[in-house]
Amino acid sequence: MIRTTLTAAAIAISGLSAVSAKPAEISPTNLINGETPPGKVAGLVNITKLIDVVRPDGLQLLVGRGTRLPGTRVAIHIHEFGGFTCIISGEITDFVEGKEDVKYGPGECYYMPPNTPMSAANLGDEPVVLIDSFVVTPGQPVITKIESGLN
Repeated sequence: MIRTTLTAAAIAISGLSAVSAKPAEISPTNLINGETPPGKVAGLVNITKLIDVVRPDGLQLLVGRGTRLPGTRVAIHIHEFGGFTCIISGEITDFVEGKEDVKYGPGECYYMPPNTPMSAANLGDEPVVLIDSFVVTPGQPVITKIESGLN
C-alpha cells in the first residue's frame, strides 16, 4: 500500500491518468483475504462534491469529501481506474485483497489500485472525515460494488 501525505497526494492526483487494467470478470464476494471485513455496510454521510471537471485531456477529475460513521464500512468494491483517499480526521482501516490491513490517520493518504477488491472501515469511536479523488473516463462510475447479498 502506498502511504503518503495530503500535499504529496494533491500533486499526484493532478497528474493521474485514467488507465484501467480491466479484468476479464470480477466475481461477487463477501471476503477480503479470506475474511469478511468488520463493520456494518453503510454509505458515507455529509457528502460534498469538491471538484467535478473534465480536464483538457478529456478525463474527468472527481473529488469529494464525506464522513464515515463509527462502526461502518463501505461494501466490498473495485475502482476500475484506481484512486486516492486522504484522511482529514479520525482513523480508517483499509482492507485490500492481497495486502495487509492498514490503518490511516489524519494527514495520511492511500492509493486504491485498479480492479482490486477492497473495503474500508471506521473501527474507532469518532467519525472519519475523508477526501476521495478519482480520474476516470467521463461518465464512468468511480466504484463498482461486488459484495454479494447487497441490494
